Amino acid sequence: MSQLASSSPEPSYITRLALQAAPFNEAINANLFFKGVQIEQRLNLLLHLVGSSGKISLLVAESGVGKSCLLTQLQQRAGDELVICRIDTHDSSDIQAILIQCLRAFGVDDDEINASSAHVQLLQHRLSQLQKLNIKPLLLLDDVNKLPPDVLEELINWLLWQQGDNYLLQAVMAENSELEVLSRLHERIQIIDLPPLNEEEVKGYLIQRMAGVGYQEALPFNDKDIKRFYRQSKGNPCQINKLAHQQLLGVRAKLNNPIKLNFTRFLRWSGFILLACSLLILLIFQDQVNGWLTTTDTQDALIEQPIMEDDELATVIVDEQSDNNDIEERKELISLVDEISEIDIVDSKLEVNTIDNGDESRPTVVENSVAAVNESATYQQDWILAQRSTNYTFQLMGSWQYDELIEFVDKYALVGDVAEFESIRNGRVWYALLYGTYESKKVALEASSQWPAPLNTLPSWLRRFDSVQKQLKNNSSKQ
Repeated sequence: MSQLASSSPEPSYITRLALQAAPFNEAINANLFFKGVQIEQRLNLLLHLVGSSGKISLLVAESGVGKSCLLTQLQQRAGDELVICRIDTHDSSDIQAILIQCLRAFGVDDDEINASSAHVQLLQHRLSQLQKLNIKPLLLLDDVNKLPPDVLEELINWLLWQQGDNYLLQAVMAENSELEVLSRLHERIQIIDLPPLNEEEVKGYLIQRMAGVGYQEALPFNDKDIKRFYRQSKGNPCQINKLAHQQLLGVRAKLNNPIKLNFTRFLRWSGFILLACSLLILLIFQDQVNGWLTTTDTQDALIEQPIMEDDELATVIVDEQSDNNDIEERKELISLVDEISEIDIVDSKLEVNTIDNGDESRPTVVENSVAAVNESATYQQDWILAQRSTNYTFQLMGSWQYDELIEFVDKYALVGDVAEFESIRNGRVWYALLYGTYESKKVALEASSQWPAPLNTLPSWLRRFDSVQKQLKNNSSKQ
């Protein structure tokens, strides 16, 4: 077979492995959702952006990585403070049909819909009512590029509706790449990438899929199979599903385009290739060939020269001292570089405090331990409120557990302008972490591009301090 076998509704291995259903089909099943570290981070960030900001999240990932599954999990984990309308972009070619779908999802009954001829104004009125009830209406849009241009333009207009300082509608969109048409929403857009699985996650992904359909035995794939899955799929879950399904069926994929050698064409070009290689070798070793020829001529000339008397012998002075000095200077330079490196290493780990003791001073060494790192992350709400409101900062993570915030600071050795704050979500305390303070968005983005790995690969939310300060003040008023 030159192509991967397509998934069968009831593959033969279901009975053989005592499975409840096919583990690698394309249908979205909440029980088969893989809770990888990177996926959970993106899901928590989406929930936080939806619940605590007016941002529009744009989830960017290649096809088959799991955008639709992530939106389904977001829909399931949303609290009572959200009312969601998920639009199927594959079948949404009529803006009027989408408008009716939104009205019903946001609580407008059919009698009121049928009695009104101004459905757009009715939607605006309903969104305003929900905002007064502290309920956020949310649109979920998968594969945004599949919407007709006129439909997408109208949806963007809805997302720009405001009442006072607040937007009436939020959205989470998923797409393979950034769309130019969304530039109208650039102030509200927060881009979140969803990377493919890494090699270590592939095995856990397969275990989750098999266990989700009732499989309780050892994984029917060995380490060699798992490495092959990762190599051929490049971590794309959809491709992993096809490869695993094919393996269970007992079918191995072949290369779609095997390499075929045309010997006639090869022989035709072999003479030219040989000549070109010869010329290339001649050019590379031209100096050596010239040296051989020059040596022969010189030897002939020396034979013809008369032998000098002792008094006529020329004296040749070899400056050995100069060569020795060069070697000694190199050794000295290498020694200085090593000493400087050792001093830098010592200075980065130790602090020396001088303590007066009569006429003598002695240094006191303080270890830069994890406790010192934790001490740097002590900025609290007062520090955040004292920052200039037009400055920018990065929100790196949020969690229901305060210990996870501390572990995050320790894991990535965050120092400097690190601050934590609390907000109330669904009646519970949500802990968030801020990092850095910058005069402008441009300065902040340039600084984040210099962060060391793996910190520079984590999703972050660039915020102005006034939005954080407003959130803190709102929390204080609720308490």
